[in-house]
Amino acid sequence: MKNKGFVIMAIIILSALSCEKDAKNVTLPEFVHNLVITSFISPYDSVSFVTVDSNERLYGDLSNREPLGEIKVTISDGSDKISLEKGNNFFFFRRKTMAVQQGKRYTLEVSSANGLKADAECTIPLFRDLGISADTSRIYYNHPDGGSWSELKINVFLNDPPGEKNYYSFAAKALDYSPYYGEYPYIYHLFNEKALWFSDEGYDGKRIHANTVSFSGYSANSDSVSVILYILNTNKDYFTYHKSLENFSGGDNPFTEASHVYSNINGGLGIFAGYTVDSLVLRLK
Repeated sequence: MKNKGFVIMAIIILSALSCEKDAKNVTLPEFVHNLVITSFISPYDSVSFVTVDSNERLYGDLSNREPLGEIKVTISDGSDKISLEKGNNFFFFRRKTMAVQQGKRYTLEVSSANGLKADAECTIPLFRDLGISADTSRIYYNHPDGGSWSELKINVFLNDPPGEKNYYSFAAKALDYSPYYGEYPYIYHLFNEKALWFSDEGYDGKRIHANTVSFSGYSANSDSVSVILYILNTNKDYFTYHKSLENFSGGDNPFTEASHVYSNINGGLGIFAGYTVDSLVLRLK
């Protein structure tokens, strides 16, 4: 009986080994070298940035990276065209050199010494007074072993401009001016309970609940504390790109269809988009 058990085990092992075969004459997908560009511009910023890189191989010799060589980046507003300055790992231009204005269309062009070229266009949304408002409530907690604390809940709303398609992004931070932290001010990036990117689909012209943020309190030694609520009025490319990042999957499950990141770069990959900003400051102390 023992010998029979060994025979069965040997058959199982040999069967498993027989399933392994060397793949021969496999043709790898052709690698297409592209520029990868990322830039978000706004009248809100005194300096605007553009990052330029290149895509990488997924197959074959992954160390084989073709250098881009010298890179040239220009931006045009339809009337003027300027070359961007080079930073450490990015390119930039200042407001005094070319002001980003609401309602204007901008064209970005990038070229590299190895012959790669790419371009993109974006129109800056018009600034809208979104009538941002906030409803606050405070929840108090007591620990069984002693001690207590409170949490401030802030529900943020906006008034959507009627008769137009709008895309939004939300952000919030708190500034705590307290010498206790050794920094002045200390910045809290607040927790958001809803998605950071949303549209007015189904809510045109209505009051929209943008998000809810939580703030767990501040130092008793704080000189002052403020919460700043930002709502970006973005173009569709900005919204679509960030939503695609939010939904991106690289395929951990081989039976799940992978989602792809949105790109609006002609001749390359990446995103060139714009936004305007409305904000509300809540002074807590």
